Amino acid sequence: MPRGAFLPATLLIFLGLWLYDPNMLTQTTSRAEQSAMDSVIPSQLTVVDGDTVRLAGQAIRLIGFDTPETYRAECASERRLGDAATDRLRDLLARATSAQLAYLPRRDQYGRELARLMVNGRDVADIMVGEGLARRYTGGHRQSWC
Repeated sequence: MPRGAFLPATLLIFLGLWLYDPNMLTQTTSRAEQSAMDSVIPSQLTVVDGDTVRLAGQAIRLIGFDTPETYRAECASERRLGDAATDRLRDLLARATSAQLAYLPRRDQYGRELARLMVNGRDVADIMVGEGLARRYTGGHRQSWC
């Protein structure tokens, strides 16, 4: 690369990234400044549904698993299982003595933070999947629960 071209090339790359997703750079740098695992008081987490919680008003989509819908259920059995998953997550947090959130450096399509939740040193995804209340999920198309 010719001398003096590095700075303009770098600026063009950042401009392109910003045009692609204006929030990406601030989200990435704000998460990079935080620790990999944030300890939280379990009672500060409010359960929205089986795979979503709120912390200080911010919605957090829990990663590693998918639970049935409760608000937009496609059938009665999905709603029942979604309600059971929601109740189980509430129970896990009510009984927890410790909780940690490991955030990803990006958000989902709805603007929610993405994080792995650990309670008492156990991954909530493993618990929910192990109990038949969730499926493993790493993104993309989700299977129907009906």
